[in-house]
Amino acid sequence: MTAPDAHDAAMGREHARTVRRVSELETLVQQLCADVHTIARRVGGAAEPEAKQVPGSWLLADDPVGAAAQLGELVEWLYRVYLRYQGTWLPTCWLWHADAVEELWWLRCAHADAYDPDRGSWQRAADWHDRQRPGVVRRLTKEIGSCELSLHLPGARRAVPPTPVPLAPAAAQIAASWIDSGRHAPAPVPTPDQLAAAERHDHDQYRSQR
Repeated sequence: MTAPDAHDAAMGREHARTVRRVSELETLVQQLCADVHTIARRVGGAAEPEAKQVPGSWLLADDPVGAAAQLGELVEWLYRVYLRYQGTWLPTCWLWHADAVEELWWLRCAHADAYDPDRGSWQRAADWHDRQRPGVVRRLTKEIGSCELSLHLPGARRAVPPTPVPLAPAAAQIAASWIDSGRHAPAPVPTPDQLAAAERHDHDQYRSQR
């Protein structure tokens, strides 16, 4: 082989390596573009699901317009999903039970997360079917399964305000004692007024549950 032939062969090999490197680089760039697109879709799309699906506790709702929208979404989901399952039913007064609304709302949000295109998984879906949904059905059946709308009329068994927090005024005293003692001393001895308040609370609770 003459010198020019050797030179041409070397140039050919170098050209082949260059072509191969360019091809590999194009593949890498395409993969990076796909990864960036996926990340952008997840980050950019996070705002909308959060606005629609964040649990936003019903018990802490303070915006009438937002609360109405929240209940509207829940009613639609109950019809489309929850009530499709055997054994899932709701008494006519379910909206009058704030704890029931709270249970159903988080169950709806858990369902949305389980089937979310980006965050969802079959494991989450299985957990929703095997544990979360049956748990809510069981609790609602126990707590409001025997209730009806007429029981929420004035004077009826269910027409009672939320249970007050027992001895709430003592919170500051307990907090001061807890911190001042370095979290080691026993709690303060109950005062006569606190004992009387506790007795009234227990009596009222007993009457409301009869």
